[in-house]
Amino acid sequence: MSVSKKQALRAIMKEKREVLFQKHPEAGEKIAALFFNFFDLPPHIIIGAYWPIGSELDIRPLLNKLIDRGFACALPCIEQEGLLFRLWNPSLRLVKGKFYLWEPPVSCSTAIPDVLLVPLLAFDKTGHRLGYGQGHYDRYLHHHKPLTLGVGFKGQEVEKIAHQSHDVPLDFIVTEEEVRASKKSVESNLDY
Repeated sequence: MSVSKKQALRAIMKEKREVLFQKHPEAGEKIAALFFNFFDLPPHIIIGAYWPIGSELDIRPLLNKLIDRGFACALPCIEQEGLLFRLWNPSLRLVKGKFYLWEPPVSCSTAIPDVLLVPLLAFDKTGHRLGYGQGHYDRYLHHHKPLTLGVGFKGQEVEKIAHQSHDVPLDFIVTEEEVRASKKSVESNLDY
């Protein structure tokens, strides 16, 4: 898929996600319930997440439940050297970082997540995702190997996302309707 076709798909999926966001305001609560029905994670792990912007599926209900259950959570920060994660808790005041993302301040400790919740513009059954095109997550995932969970609305699924060798597929897809292992995780025989 050419760069211009990928940009066109990004524009289409951003509009579609906006409609899905408006139609499914309860999606964040549904994901929080599904998550704990599907995943039984050890309590000592660090969960990397995202603070939703625009029409990204709002995972704050899940973040609060993770904290309530004693998990350490971390949010992404975009630094000159790339994506890194800093520990977060609900009492922390976030600051605006690059790309207008809400991030924990630099005074917070950095962390390397064991599980990573990744926002999506689109996804396919093989676990490939369409993001914003900056490559931050793919570069991060070449250096770190957390369990990856793409988070989005069921309506963001497409038949196939063209990918290159440097694109890292996700292990699971989590939507307001289901948690599904990607083809990658089935082939790897991941069990959580």
